[in-house]
Amino acid sequence: MDNKGNRRFERTDFHVKGFISCGNDECPVSVINISLKGILVTLGHEEVPEIGKSYPLRISLPHSDISISTVARLMHEKEGQFGFRFDSVEADGMIHLRRLLELNISSEDEIEKELDFLGD
Repeated sequence: MDNKGNRRFERTDFHVKGFISCGNDECPVSVINISLKGILVTLGHEEVPEIGKSYPLRISLPHSDISISTVARLMHEKEGQFGFRFDSVEADGMIHLRRLLELNISSEDEIEKELDFLGD
């Protein structure tokens, strides 16, 4: 199924756990897919984030102690799936995210184009 539509950033399915800050707690989320610019998740808690608001978000990479820490803005919600756009990603996190996408997207040239677009 091709759900790219008008997106400028290639997404890859990536089913891992993550955490979003809700108040003073870290609330669990399940990652559905990820790109250089954003992430789609389902919530593992009852507190619903507010559209347009930014939240600290942490994604744990499986079989390692590596995590990607971001600040992400909730852009949309549809049928229990929440789409966040990254406002910022730590430098180390961007390196891990890029490598993750290189391993899961068939065209390395596409990733380079996306990185160039991010730099503009």
